Amino acid sequence: MEVELKYLIEDEETQKKLWNESVFKKYGDVDPRGETNMRAVYYDTRDGLLHSVDAAFRIRKENERLVATLKWGGRNQNELSEREELNIPLCGLSDAEKPTLKVFAESKKGRELIELVGDRELVPVVETSFTRKTMRIDTGKSICEAALDTGKIITAGGNADIRELELELFSGSVEDLEEIGSDIAERFSLRAGVKSKYARGIELRQKSV
Repeated sequence: MEVELKYLIEDEETQKKLWNESVFKKYGDVDPRGETNMRAVYYDTRDGLLHSVDAAFRIRKENERLVATLKWGGRNQNELSEREELNIPLCGLSDAEKPTLKVFAESKKGRELIELVGDRELVPVVETSFTRKTMRIDTGKSICEAALDTGKIITAGGNADIRELELELFSGSVEDLEEIGSDIAERFSLRAGVKSKYARGIELRQKSV
């Protein structure tokens, strides 16, 4: 289960002010994790079957690491987003060149979607390219990660900037996560980002249909 808060950052100046270790130290111990270059391609059938059942399938290159991800069952309550998620490391580029849901065959949801899709071809529908900076925050009661994403959403219907802060809960209470998010949003005048990068990409893509 992925539990996170997402906030949109309006400009580069706010971004620079926000991404400072001292901003997060007030909440607990901070462990900077550095930067990761992310390039992801989301796949679906030509008639959008996965999207129609609230599922998303992507293959993402994280620096030199390849990961296949399946997400489904999204729930949003105010700024808080909850979603089921499966991540499977891939061995090499050959696995990414012919994307298939079969990598999730060991899971119940994976088998359901494999049967649903059948022999339909999976094609690229949305691409994202961004840099992610991360910090791990330990409040003493909860552990969460702050991630700053900067880059682009790329679709046939146009592109859009990515400039957002994600706060993801790893362990502990949702209340801790919400307190941190509420405090940061107020201090830096951040707007809640209810839509995922994929959802934003789908909206852009539909403009070309």
